[in-house]
Amino acid sequence: MTNVLTAGIAEVAQRLAGDEFRLDEVLQQVLSTMQRALSLQRVVLCLRDARTETLIGRMAVGEGGMQACKPFVIPLRDRPGMPVDLFAAVCRKGADTVISDTTRGDMASRLPAWYRQAVDAPSFLLLPLMLRRAPLGLIYADAAVPGALEPRERELALLRTLRNQVVMAFRQRGG
Repeated sequence: MTNVLTAGIAEVAQRLAGDEFRLDEVLQQVLSTMQRALSLQRVVLCLRDARTETLIGRMAVGEGGMQACKPFVIPLRDRPGMPVDLFAAVCRKGADTVISDTTRGDMASRLPAWYRQAVDAPSFLLLPLMLRRAPLGLIYADAAVPGALEPRERELALLRTLRNQVVMAFRQRGG
């Protein structure tokens, strides 16, 4: 696992160091590296829509392909009368989060309705993309089996490096 992550980081770094790189290719490479390294069911990249103040699924690899993006519409502002969206709260705080088993305790009740209805993976990872302390996007990754996604600290550090490379790619392309 760490070998795949390390090799992916090196490949992305090489692309970013070049004079010209295609942002979509870098993003695709990061998502694919994560999926291969952790044997993930799917990985979705959400990006901020400034007009609507939401994060929207824009790119995905794994089960469902690009269709996996559709449910991912995450409001960044609290909506009166609506429960706080766990995904939005994580993104606003910039807090990397691993939920290894949604079937334990009251975790399922804390997940947003859109997630439970359309995705409902039992194990997932959230890596917010922050730019100037504001959410730029989110990398969501999941596994089909409860407890399957429990990265050790070294693996989590490598995943954070991949996430940071995505932020760097956006910075180099002008935000």
